[in-house]
Amino acid sequence: MLFFVVYCTDFNRKRRIFPMRVINSIPYNPELGFRGLGDLYLPDDVTPETKAVLTIHGGGWCAQEKSSFAGVALWLCQELKMAVYNINYRLSSRVPWPACGDDCLEAGRFFLDAQIPEFQFFDRSRIFVMGGSAGGHLALVTGLRLPPERVAGIVSVSGIADIEPDFAAHPDRYETLFGHVPSREELASIAPANFLTPSSPAILCTHDRRDNVVPAASAEHFLEMVRKNGTAGESYYYEKDEHGFSHRIWIPDSTPHRLYPDIEAHIADFLARQK
Repeated sequence: MLFFVVYCTDFNRKRRIFPMRVINSIPYNPELGFRGLGDLYLPDDVTPETKAVLTIHGGGWCAQEKSSFAGVALWLCQELKMAVYNINYRLSSRVPWPACGDDCLEAGRFFLDAQIPEFQFFDRSRIFVMGGSAGGHLALVTGLRLPPERVAGIVSVSGIADIEPDFAAHPDRYETLFGHVPSREELASIAPANFLTPSSPAILCTHDRRDNVVPAASAEHFLEMVRKNGTAGESYYYEKDEHGFSHRIWIPDSTPHRLYPDIEAHIADFLARQK
């Protein structure tokens, strides 16, 4: 089925929208039911050279589902002409860590290697992994645990990248994530920096300097460790004129949620440069 999506903002009306197909509810783990599903977005002119990206929604590890990141998947597919597998995972409000991390890793392996007809149209030799907020953390720990030669790059949008300071500021997040107050060893086990290796793929972190959900310092400190590791680490910092408790990443009133154009532009540039 072909989908044509028209967005509501003036900025988006100026954009060229390409036809695409969405294949809903492809299970990477049928035993998980709804939480083990992903939606596949395909450009109408998909080719064996079409790049692929796994996308992971946010929600503090404990809320939301794949539809909350559908606007990102649509943009990647319609404007960057990428194949996108936008996934669900088990939420920590029901099943504690490592469930959500295990699910994202399983989805990544499935996207890379599953021999199903829907995945035979595009290039899966190397995929990108991208997520926002808690999904940014999951994108980092997923992309860094997949075989490095199979990951072209990782994008974290306002992701929780530096665990210990975030735990100190928001211990309740981690009590929900683990189902108890975690030990330092447990916190270390989810820290993205601890999965870095000499062969880790390139990483981009985007962050608003006034983000009051996850401070930009989380990305800054993590990227220091990335660069010390010898890994290519890039950043894009910005300041949006928003108020309230927010990451400041979404165009106001966009449906589905759409990233600000400058954030999209930096992500698009990063994706295009990875070989």
